[in-house]
Amino acid sequence: GGDSHIIKRAVFVRERLLDDPPDPPPPNVPELETAEPGFAKLSIREQLKQHNNDAACSDCHRGIDGWGLAMEEYDALGQWRTEITRKLPDGKLIKLPLETLAKLPDGREIDGMEALKDYLLTERREQFARAFVVKLLTYALGRSLEFSDEKHIDALTHRFADDKMRVQTLVQSIVKSEVFRTK
Repeated sequence: GGDSHIIKRAVFVRERLLDDPPDPPPPNVPELETAEPGFAKLSIREQLKQHNNDAACSDCHRGIDGWGLAMEEYDALGQWRTEITRKLPDGKLIKLPLETLAKLPDGREIDGMEALKDYLLTERREQFARAFVVKLLTYALGRSLEFSDEKHIDALTHRFADDKMRVQTLVQSIVKSEVFRTK
């Protein structure tokens, strides 16, 4: 598909990079109205606005959409782009401008992937570091983490953040940790 799936990208950021998954959508959530005439000609922001006219959708999307909009500089395959090419139901291709200006849940506005990266590494540095440690430690241990692992997570997170988030050092720290050696 040619759709960059900003919602899926946003959920990925929340789940994987911040360890803060959004609530699942309520049952019977309406899909974006792709069958509606003229819908394909709308920008992604206009499509989301139309979807968010429903109050139930709006509340959830306020905490999701911005994370994905910031990544619109990349297409569905991860290739850099300067405009969106969309295929209309009649087969015609149209070009739409990119919309990467995004408002995050805390009210901060960012514009594009570089700004998202900077935001994650400054404003959400601790949360990002901890999420990365949690994901890597879960993988290394081959099991879900438990409450008793918290002290190890905290120590590994501090070490990782203090060492400029070097993955090599984190891997070494995990392998040397008590929780790994006694798994």
